[in-house]
Amino acid sequence: MRSPRTGKFYFFAGLCVIILLYAFYYIFFLYGIAQEMPVRGRHVIKFLFIAGVYGSGLFYLKRGGGGWVLSIWHLVYGSALALLVLLGAYDWAVARTALALREVADDLQELLVSPLLYVALGLLGGIRGAT
Repeated sequence: MRSPRTGKFYFFAGLCVIILLYAFYYIFFLYGIAQEMPVRGRHVIKFLFIAGVYGSGLFYLKRGGGGWVLSIWHLVYGSALALLVLLGAYDWAVARTALALREVADDLQELLVSPLLYVALGLLGGIRGAT
C-alpha cells in the first residue's frame, strides 16, 4: 500500500498536467488557430484535447486514487464523450446543429477539458492524502 504522500504527489502531478493542457487549449487553440479552422478540424482537435485530459487523469488517478474515483471518471467521460460524438456525427453527416445545442456541447466539452472534475474528485476524498 502506498503512503498518503505518494497519493498526494500523484494527485498534484495530474492536476499540473491537466492545467497545462487546459491552458494550452485556451491560449493556442480556442483563441488562436480555431478561428480560422474548418468545423471538422475543430471537432477533431477538441476530441484530442478531451482524450489527453482523460488519459492524464486516468494515469494519475490509477496511482493516487481509490477504485470508486476511477469509476466516476470513466462514467462521466464515457457518457459525455458519447453524447459529444453523437452530436458531432450529426453535425458532420446530416446538418449543422442548432446554436443552443452547440452551446451546450461547448460547455460540456469545456468541462471535460478543465481540471474541475479532477479537483472535485480529490476534494471528495477519493485521493489518498490530497485532503
